[in-house]
Amino acid sequence: MTKEQKEIVKTIDRAYSKLHVLNNIKWTAFRDDLFNMNKQDEIRHRKSMDRDYSKVASISNCAKLFVVHNIAESILNKYKYTIKDLLVIRKSCLYSQSLVENYRKEIEKAWIDEDIKALADLDYISLINWELYQETLNNKKVA
Repeated sequence: MTKEQKEIVKTIDRAYSKLHVLNNIKWTAFRDDLFNMNKQDEIRHRKSMDRDYSKVASISNCAKLFVVHNIAESILNKYKYTIKDLLVIRKSCLYSQSLVENYRKEIEKAWIDEDIKALADLDYISLINWELYQETLNNKKVA
């Protein structure tokens, strides 16, 4: 992993850790459930791809990225998904949106010092293929 990728992982870990508040609500460890959903999705994804993942972010790092990213995205756009989307998106996206709908105050309090827009802008490709991520950023600047 590059130095930049390691910094992204630190950001993800910090924000993910602050979501521990979602594990202390009722009898369900919501954050951990969401993490497990994303972890299983990432395992399935990697098994379906014909490439070497040994030098990229771990499955757990990617699962945490999706937890943080999807919750942040749901804070910024609470109507992003509808029940109709359930057939075409990862179920964890709708679960994240539901967590925000039900526990927005707790999440925003936990993330009081976080840049929610930056968390919503986290990109999976930045952890998997740094060169491709940089190329994508450069293409966006040109367009």
